[in-house]
Amino acid sequence: MSKTWLGTITSLTMGMGLLAGCGTTARVASSLPTPIHITDDLHHTITLRKPATRIVTLEPSNAEIALDLGLKKEMVGTDQATFQYTPAPWRQQLHGIANIGPSYPGISVEKILAAKPNLVIATTGIKGLGALTRFHIPVLVLQPTSVQGIYHDIMLVGRATGTTLHARATVAHMKQQIAAIEQKVRRVKTRPTVFYDLGGLYTAGPHTFLNSLIDMAGATNVGAQMSTQAYPQVTAEQVVKANPDDILIDPESGTTVLQEEHLAGFSAITAVITGHVYPVPNSSYVNEPSPALVMGLKQLVTLLHPQLKLSAK
Repeated sequence: MSKTWLGTITSLTMGMGLLAGCGTTARVASSLPTPIHITDDLHHTITLRKPATRIVTLEPSNAEIALDLGLKKEMVGTDQATFQYTPAPWRQQLHGIANIGPSYPGISVEKILAAKPNLVIATTGIKGLGALTRFHIPVLVLQPTSVQGIYHDIMLVGRATGTTLHARATVAHMKQQIAAIEQKVRRVKTRPTVFYDLGGLYTAGPHTFLNSLIDMAGATNVGAQMSTQAYPQVTAEQVVKANPDDILIDPESGTTVLQEEHLAGFSAITAVITGHVYPVPNSSYVNEPSPALVMGLKQLVTLLHPQLKLSAK
């Protein structure tokens, strides 16, 4: 064999080796997980190298979303409010999840760090979240302003945890249930005006999921006309002037029907005169922007339109 051929073969062999090496590198690169970029409700974008497998949830609604997506094993901690206010059936699933303490007025950074999460799902108004970013812990903040926003947030959690298909099925089921309720509500010819006292005359303003939930229940939320804030504290005079047909109260706030009826000027309100002041039986279903809102909507319809017969399922 001539040296020329030997050189040619050697060159080809080396070239093939380099190509093989490049192919291996390409295969390794393509096998790396694609980073997940998610923009939360505060328009902050977080990046996850892979779906989160160790999650801390702050707020009952966020725990309910995670549990509904089958993520109990991935939940390494949740806050005290979740243990206090989460309703059935999610409450039963909290057993064995670490309590990382209260979220308000601020979190215990040490307890969250001890849980070693690779994702924290939070809401607005919680102090100390900025400290977590210094430890490179992504924080996904959810603050939906409508029922559509709740669907959106469920999908965000699905993307962040690799449960997109489950999230899509959850949202589809919720929409199906809500559509069936709304179909029955359309039979009602009158829409009562409603004031929802969350405690201390704080109420649901415009651009809140509670406002849209009351609308779905076939009623008009007078709180939406009292302020531009999401959850304003209004005056007794404002409520008297609005003269709602119905008043709903959150019993978790400690307010009773008798106390509500005896607020200054309330004796002149239509709702008080007609005996239409109601405590919401399980306000956690109504107040939490989570899959629980389906049951919350049923509660509102039952209170505001008792003539409608809704299925217990």
